[in-house]
Amino acid sequence: MDNPAAMQQPIALPARHFWQRLAAFAVDILIFQAIIIAATHYISTALPPSPRFPGWSSIECVPEAPSQLAKRIESGWPLKPNEFRTNAICELRQVGFGKHQYLQTTVLMEPWDYVTPTQVLTIPLDADGNPVTRAIPAYSNLISGIASTMLIVLTFACFSANGRRTAGKTIFFLEVTTVDGKSPDFGTALKREILKFSPNLLFSAAAFAISLFPAYPTQDFDALLAMFHDGYTPSDISTIWLYGIWTVTIMAWWLLPFAEWKGQVFYDRICACKVVSAQEASRPVEAGPRQRPRIYRRLAPIRGSRRRRRRAYLRVPY
Repeated sequence: MDNPAAMQQPIALPARHFWQRLAAFAVDILIFQAIIIAATHYISTALPPSPRFPGWSSIECVPEAPSQLAKRIESGWPLKPNEFRTNAICELRQVGFGKHQYLQTTVLMEPWDYVTPTQVLTIPLDADGNPVTRAIPAYSNLISGIASTMLIVLTFACFSANGRRTAGKTIFFLEVTTVDGKSPDFGTALKREILKFSPNLLFSAAAFAISLFPAYPTQDFDALLAMFHDGYTPSDISTIWLYGIWTVTIMAWWLLPFAEWKGQVFYDRICACKVVSAQEASRPVEAGPRQRPRIYRRLAPIRGSRRRRRRAYLRVPY
């Protein structure tokens, strides 16, 4: 009696196309960034100043501070003989979020030796020009991060659905298809791109969560100036952790499936898609083996038992 498990043939997995996919992705991102930069430059220069967007994410700094605020800084953070200070009021303008002012105080030590850390105090200002030491949620960074990611998602989805390809995939002869060999519709392509760029969305959410916590250990501005006078330097450990977690997430989400290849990356497996060469995508889908009627399959054991009894009867010696 034949063993069905022994008759199973090994399944041939689709090729990784790792370097082709990496190069195609790099080309697509470069083209997308170039188009965004060109569109931003055109909008910023073509529109008159009155209806123009609020500065289009520009920063302008004035190297001075109001006299009252400067005196407060001098009294709370007196300089040592070999130090000098620069105060600047910077104005950040972002599209759709108006303008925000913040104070930037920098203290350098002479002579500059590239070893001694520079002390920089950056703190937001309210409408009256007073320092704001409490945590300010970065809603603008969250919305801009999500908006930029979704713009990339929509662009990639439009060029991956209904038989279309991005410029990178066209150059390197790749195409996104379903597991059945068909071209994905827009809904499937959109779901795939959202899952692909989900680490970017998580990064924006994590950066917003960090902004909910105070940037400095005290909310008293005078006490904060005294801490800087005693040599306090803000730590970037939260930013380092944020970029570290983001890097690990990207490595696990994008690169780990290629190390242990099972035919698809994670987001392709969820969306029932795969990336194949253009030659493979152009091949007609082979029809599966012809299935016999259900009643025939149900009667197969009965017919088999009859054949076995007939063979046993013929082998009986007379």
